[in-house]
Amino acid sequence: MATEKEKILAECSKTLDKGRAVATGIGVFAVVVNEAGPLLRRRIEKDSLYGQDLSGKWEMTGGGAELPHFTVKPGPEGLSNYQQSIFACLQQELQEEAGLKLLRLPQPLSFVPAWLWRPYEEKESKEQRISIDLAFSVPLIWNDGYLEETSDFKKKLQRGELMFVPARELPNIDIVSPRTRFLIEEALKLIGSL
Repeated sequence: MATEKEKILAECSKTLDKGRAVATGIGVFAVVVNEAGPLLRRRIEKDSLYGQDLSGKWEMTGGGAELPHFTVKPGPEGLSNYQQSIFACLQQELQEEAGLKLLRLPQPLSFVPAWLWRPYEEKESKEQRISIDLAFSVPLIWNDGYLEETSDFKKKLQRGELMFVPARELPNIDIVSPRTRFLIEEALKLIGSL
């Protein structure tokens, strides 16, 4: 019997044979906004999908959706199966990266999509690869009851690992990529903060 990974790889292979795109990554990010502007986190990780050192630059809180996010047990009432996956991913990433507890998602759920198609060289094998990476940003307004602070959040703010950036200052911030900047700015437009 084939493993889950083998089934996914077989399905991807069939899709590629038809000339269709297969995403090699799906990122889900939260654009948390208070009266000052969006919450950004200083990236501490040196590695990235494309082998670049992006440490020290700023990004949204979030990350890659993983298989367990797609098979989660029901969370907050009223979420569709699709929204459950988004909730699970954001809940994990907000807790790990910002020390915030995600309590619920806005309804109706709004999000901004973006994708990259990019050739790259795999570090170890030096093999030329192509990745298609999808990303979505979900705007969350700070005082609307979506989030709960923890002591870890307060420590990260004090240490400068997190900051609320005034929207007018956003063009001067060293964001990890143009796509990330696009996802932040478009999420701010959705809620009327830009």
